[in-house]
Amino acid sequence: MVMRTQRVLAWVVVAVSIGIADRAGATQKFGPLELSGNVQSQQLIRHPDVDQYYFVQQRNTLRVRVDYEWMKRGGKFLDRYDLSDWIESSHLLLLYRGVYDSIYDLTPGITEKYEFTGERVDKRFSHLDDMNRGWRDAMKFENDLREAYVDIKFRGNFSLRAGKQQVIWGESDGFRLLDRANALDISWHFFYELPPPAYGLDDLRIPFWMIKGLYDFGSVGSWSNVFAEAYWNPGDWSPTKMSFLPSPWGVRLGNPLTNPRSGAFYAVWPGIKRLMNGTSLRQGDYSRNPIDNSQFGIRFNGVTGPDTPILPAGLQIQAGYLYQRFAPAGGATTSAAMARGLPPTDAGYIRTQELVGRGTLPVEFYTPYIHTIGIAANYFDEWTKIVWRTEQAYDFGIPFYSCAHDADQVNRRLDRGERACTRDTTFAPFLPGIRNHDVWSGLIAFDRPTWIRPLNKKTTFFITGQLFHTYLIQKANSTIGGLDLPTKTKTIGQNPPIAYRDDIHRWEMLMTFAIVGFYRGGSVAPAFIYLFDPVNSYSQSVIWGVDYFVTPNFAVNLAQRFIINPTREINFEPWGMGGLNRGRSETGIRFTYQF
Repeated sequence: MVMRTQRVLAWVVVAVSIGIADRAGATQKFGPLELSGNVQSQQLIRHPDVDQYYFVQQRNTLRVRVDYEWMKRGGKFLDRYDLSDWIESSHLLLLYRGVYDSIYDLTPGITEKYEFTGERVDKRFSHLDDMNRGWRDAMKFENDLREAYVDIKFRGNFSLRAGKQQVIWGESDGFRLLDRANALDISWHFFYELPPPAYGLDDLRIPFWMIKGLYDFGSVGSWSNVFAEAYWNPGDWSPTKMSFLPSPWGVRLGNPLTNPRSGAFYAVWPGIKRLMNGTSLRQGDYSRNPIDNSQFGIRFNGVTGPDTPILPAGLQIQAGYLYQRFAPAGGATTSAAMARGLPPTDAGYIRTQELVGRGTLPVEFYTPYIHTIGIAANYFDEWTKIVWRTEQAYDFGIPFYSCAHDADQVNRRLDRGERACTRDTTFAPFLPGIRNHDVWSGLIAFDRPTWIRPLNKKTTFFITGQLFHTYLIQKANSTIGGLDLPTKTKTIGQNPPIAYRDDIHRWEMLMTFAIVGFYRGGSVAPAFIYLFDPVNSYSQSVIWGVDYFVTPNFAVNLAQRFIINPTREINFEPWGMGGLNRGRSETGIRFTYQF
C-alpha cells in the first residue's frame, strides 16, 4: 500500500505540472523582489542488456529562487538607509532545492551482482530492501538552501559577493581544471547529470560559504576588460560526496569501509568501527575553521587589443592560482590516493596496536593541500568562424599509491625479503604507500555554429568538440590507482595477484563531440553527445536527447545514454564510462515546469 501511494504521488506531480503548463506566467515580480523556480520530475530506466530493464530513479525536485534588489543603483538600502556614499548597489539571492526520490520507497529489483572490478557484491548489502530506513531516508530526501549570498557593488571599481555560492572559473565543459572552488555531489547520478542539450555542473557542485571579490581595472594599455578576482573559503570546504552500492547510481563498489565482504572495517581486525584522527570519507584530519581548512584562489583576466604585441586582437586570457585541499574526483584525476596509514617504524607499529585495541583502523582519509597554477583562453577566428578554447592546469604534489602491481615485481621483492609495496605502511599489504606526483592537465576545444541545410534550412547547428588530457610527471613504474587495492577476498599470494591491476597511465585522454539543433522556433532542441577514451579499452559513451517546450514554461526531455566498453577486460578508466559504470546504459524522461 505504501509503495502504491508513493507511486501515485510521484505521478500526481507530473500530472499537475502538465495541467498548469498552459496557464504558466512569467517570473513573479513584487517591486524589487522576484520569485522564480521550477518543479521537475525525472524517471530513469537502466538497460544493461536487451532483455534487462531496471527502474533506477524517480526523482522529484523543487527549486525556488528569490532575487531581491534591496538597493538599486543610486537608491537607498531597503528604501530607507542612505549608503550611497560608498555603496552603489546591492542584491540578495536565495536558491532552495528540495528533492524526493521515490525509488528508495519502491525498492525495485535493481541488484548489481558484481562490482566493476569483477568481485561479487555481498548479498547482505546488495539490494535497496537490505538497507535500513535511515540510510534510505538520507538518500531519497534533500532539503537544502543551496545558495544564499549578497552582491555588493561599491563606489569605484570593486564588487563583493559573500555567502553560500558557486565559484565557476575556466573554459572547459564538464572538466574541472580551474573550476575547483566547489566539490561535487556525484551521489545523485554520478557524472551523468548532464542531460542534453544542457552541459553544466550547476546541480552537481556543492555550494560553500565563501567570499569573492573582483576589482575591475578597465583598460590597461592595449588590454581591455582587465580585472582581478579572488575567493576565500574560510573553513567550509568538504570533499566530493559519493555513494556506493546498492545505491542505483553510487560508485559500483561496496562501501570500502563497511561492506561485510571486503570493507576495511572487516578486512583484518574484528571490532573496527572508525578511521583514525576522527576522519571519514567526507572529513579529513582538519577542523572546519578558517585556520585549519581555508581555501584560496585568484585569477587575472584581460582581452588583447590591436596594439598588443605578438598576440592577436580579441584573445581573452585568464591566469589563476589555487591553494586548497585535494580529494579524488575533485580535480584533474579520480585515481589519486584517498587514504594513508602509519609509517613502517617501531613507533608506527606500537601506535597501530593502540588504535586497533580501541576499535580504530590505523588509516586516515587523506586530503592534503596542493598548489595549482593554470591558464585559460578563448579566441574567435574570423576566417573559420570558430571559437577556440583552451585551458591548462599544473598541480603540484598530488598523492598517488605506489606499489608493485604485477607478478614479476611482487615475486622479485618477496625473493629479496622485501614487501610488495614501496614506501609501505603498517597496514600493508592492504594499503600501499604514497608518492606525490605533479600532474599536467590540458584542454583544447572549439565551438562553431554551422549550417547543415539538409537537416535544417532555417537555423544553424551548434557544434563543439573537446580534447582533454592528463600527464603524470615523473611517473614511477609502481604508481597505481586506488580502485583495486587488496582486500580479504583478494589473495596477494596468487600469481598473478588479483589486486593492483589499476595501473595508472602516464597519459590519460578523453575526446568529446556534441551537436545541438533547434527547430520550430527553438521549441524543439535535439542534441547528440559522443565521448571516446582512446587509452582505456576504447571506452565510449553515446548520448542523445531532445527537449520539447510544450509551452515557454513547460518542457519535456527524452534522452538515452549508452555506455560502451568494446572489450571484456576490467577497465579502470577515470572518467566513469565503460569501466566504472559499465552496464549502466539508461533511458530517461524528464518533465519540467518553470515558474
